[in-house]
Amino acid sequence: METRRLWRAGAVAAVLLPLIATAACGGNGAASDDSKEVRVLVNLTDNLTKDFWNDLVKPFEDETGIDVKIEGPTGTNVSETFSSQLAAGTAPDVVQSIFPDDQIAPEVLDLSDESWVEDTPMADTYAIDGKRLVAGVGSQAQSLVYYNKTAFEKAGIKATPQTWDEFNAALGQLADAGYTPLQTAGQWQTGLQLQQMWHPTLNTEQPEWQSAVADEKLTLGDAFEPMFEHYATWLGDGYIKKTDVGLDPTTADANFMEGKVGMYPLGSWLVASLDNAGELPFEVGVFSPPVDEGMAYPGPQGATMASPYMVYAGSEHSDEALQLVEYLVTDQAAIESQLTADGVFRAGAAVEQSPVATEIQAIIDEAPELVAVGEGAGDIRLPVVGLNDKFTEIVQSLYTGTSPEDAAKALDDWAEQNG
Repeated sequence: METRRLWRAGAVAAVLLPLIATAACGGNGAASDDSKEVRVLVNLTDNLTKDFWNDLVKPFEDETGIDVKIEGPTGTNVSETFSSQLAAGTAPDVVQSIFPDDQIAPEVLDLSDESWVEDTPMADTYAIDGKRLVAGVGSQAQSLVYYNKTAFEKAGIKATPQTWDEFNAALGQLADAGYTPLQTAGQWQTGLQLQQMWHPTLNTEQPEWQSAVADEKLTLGDAFEPMFEHYATWLGDGYIKKTDVGLDPTTADANFMEGKVGMYPLGSWLVASLDNAGELPFEVGVFSPPVDEGMAYPGPQGATMASPYMVYAGSEHSDEALQLVEYLVTDQAAIESQLTADGVFRAGAAVEQSPVATEIQAIIDEAPELVAVGEGAGDIRLPVVGLNDKFTEIVQSLYTGTSPEDAAKALDDWAEQNG
């Protein structure tokens, strides 16, 4: 699945740190000296244009003499295009923005022996059968709660909540102060928010919980029923407007930015909208979701790898392709350019950022670990696909009176029927 993100333009670095002149090891068919071309299939957006990509790789081309040919999807998206090209025998040397799965894994190079992969974000999280098949530039934080600092001050909330009891108390204080305590929306956002908020607690209580479900040591219902109970309580107390389940997510974004909302759970992609909105009527803050009493705070941060790259195993230019991927995920100038353009983050990165982005960077740096979300990634996966759509349907049923217990049972029934 291609990663979901909102884009914002950024400056493209013009300085290349010294590259290793020799070809990276692990290739299976080096190109001849007169045929140093690498084809790269990338995701194209309004901001990530061909010009962006060409500017990004130009220092690499100048230093190595390798010609990088940027290609956009010919189908609906990168995933569909790559599948079609594999079938036609025209696959590119490098593919960006999608992740390996059981079907793709045999088609891409194992990067496990490439030492430069070691320090790239979430490389082990996305490993399949212990093999590192993909290297990424950064990560997209999923488990975040944005908040209105003015609202917190007026409501008398002295510090961001670290436990669920503190969070519930803050919701009540925000309601008393005249704010919408918690903003949500319809479509994919209803279910995603609940998952995002629960990941730190769930992954503290049950590390690699997706694998626990696959091993039948945990059920999906047991994993999420406590969060269904939290959510149903908030609905009953009026802390979430039931009509908000009909909103478009962009309208929910706008509601938060108007200053009438106390807290808004969402991923790091919201930063692009906040930065592009200009001056807001309040100062935005962000914190990691709470955890149960007695748990270490902050908990594990739900995250996805951002701007992932894989090398096609059948490439005739795999040595050059490996050199290019190494540059894209380890060169500091290239990393900074991609982080800025993507609105994503990398632990320890020193990139000039907006105040909100700086707070998110601190959350990522302080998180005990970054963990796979939803259906999981690599070997840490559920034994069933299609969770997000079903999960949203079940969460939305809480709005019409379904009990948390029945919601958990519905989740288990679905998993049993589709596993």
